Amino acid sequence: MSKAKNDAVKKTNLSKTHVPDKVYAYSLQVRHALYELLSCSDNDIVSIEVFDDVATQKDDGSIEATQIKSVLSNKNPISNRAVDLWKTFYNWLLAVKASELSSSSTNFKLFVAAERHGEIANSFSNAKTLEEAKKAWKEAKNEFYDKKGKEKNLSDEYALYIRDFFNHNNMLPACMIIQNFSLATIKDNYTTILYNTFCQKVLIPEDLLENVFIYILGWLDKKTAELVESSKVMSITYKDFKFQLIAITSEFNQKLSLKELAPRPTEEEIKSEYDAVRRYIRQLDIVDCNYTDKIEAISDYLRASTNRTLWASRGDISESNLKNYKDELITKWNNKKNIIKLTEKNLSPEEQGKLLYFRCKENSISIGHLCVPSFFTSGCYHALSDDMKIGWHPKYEKLLNEGCENNERSK
Repeated sequence: MSKAKNDAVKKTNLSKTHVPDKVYAYSLQVRHALYELLSCSDNDIVSIEVFDDVATQKDDGSIEATQIKSVLSNKNPISNRAVDLWKTFYNWLLAVKASELSSSSTNFKLFVAAERHGEIANSFSNAKTLEEAKKAWKEAKNEFYDKKGKEKNLSDEYALYIRDFFNHNNMLPACMIIQNFSLATIKDNYTTILYNTFCQKVLIPEDLLENVFIYILGWLDKKTAELVESSKVMSITYKDFKFQLIAITSEFNQKLSLKELAPRPTEEEIKSEYDAVRRYIRQLDIVDCNYTDKIEAISDYLRASTNRTLWASRGDISESNLKNYKDELITKWNNKKNIIKLTEKNLSPEEQGKLLYFRCKENSISIGHLCVPSFFTSGCYHALSDDMKIGWHPKYEKLLNEGCENNERSK
């Protein structure tokens, strides 16, 4: 066989093994399951290929059965004589007649992943009462039957579906399906729509959204595959979904924490800092903090200083991050100072200062969405007090300046 013929055979065989429509259809089912989960309540369950392509079982017993049509060509699955359209209604009718779905407590949805139009499909979707549904059913029947009830050129592809759906004996259940039917089509890429909906629905930091979205979509795909492999129905409870969403968000949040990189200061380094009588230590002196408080302050100050330098050198934080962080600390310090001034008038100046100090160091403050180790906020407060940008005693500037003058005279 010639090389040209071999190539032709290879191309032909390869094309037969590729089924993008089917792959995309399953992908859409998983994505739409996520879309439905985003609007669920605690006791709701979303399933794939149980009641329909995707279905949501509500806590009140109602069901939303969604048939999904993927479109990767110019094909229109909701045109008046589309096989897909009538097969969908035929299957719903069978499910209702078999009591698998209730025509009164089921919302029947047809979701088309493209912008398509269909006169009959639209008329069914617009029928909100049983009378409107009956009218739409009769008008649609005229597409396939003449006034005498004779068929108008029914294709073998959909003849069975048409004959059953427009059978007079099936009129009531068919019309109840139409009454509870809705059609949805989209213009944009469905993944984009899903991601935008995800961003609107979940309450997580903006910089985590993309990673959490990718993970939760992968988790849902893996979960449904495992259920199939275990011969179980593909159903996901909202509680399970919510648990996974919270867990992965927490995990990503932890990954966005700044970790301590430098070793802790040695006893010699702490003693040397203590003997140097830095301003931040003197700030603690004038509000009567004890020795233990001062040793802890030195440790926090040194650890914050060293790690701040390392984080900046690695690009973990920027100069603007640090400036904004310092400004935030000063603002919080000033607010706490003013509150104490108004509410703790019976305390001595030293007691007010000590209370202000402990109030400031009791909570860690994040750098944007970056969590910091517990020592960092306290250490940065000490750096600000060392620069006299803040202080603990109500008259810290005067007292520290007087101390400097006395030291100069003693020299």
